Amino acid sequence: MTREAVESTFESIEDAVKGIIIAELRVDHSQLGPTTHLMKDLGADSLDALNIALRLEERFRIKIPDDAIPRFLTIGDIVHAVNAHLAAQ
Repeated sequence: MTREAVESTFESIEDAVKGIIIAELRVDHSQLGPTTHLMKDLGADSLDALNIALRLEERFRIKIPDDAIPRFLTIGDIVHAVNAHLAAQ
């Protein structure tokens, strides 16, 4: 895969992750960046994190282990985790 293809895939994963977070937490797209913290910046709780993880599993057809969910702290963390899960398939 070329660097451009990898970057394009990464950006589409980031867009999908942001879309799920916007729908789940009802926040504005302008609030979301790679370092945006789900709990500190967006007020998410553990149930929100679980719901986001479930929607990610559906969207990307991956299985996210329960012990990985607490590590989903920032949008960047989530994008990297999804990317890693997809690469492992």
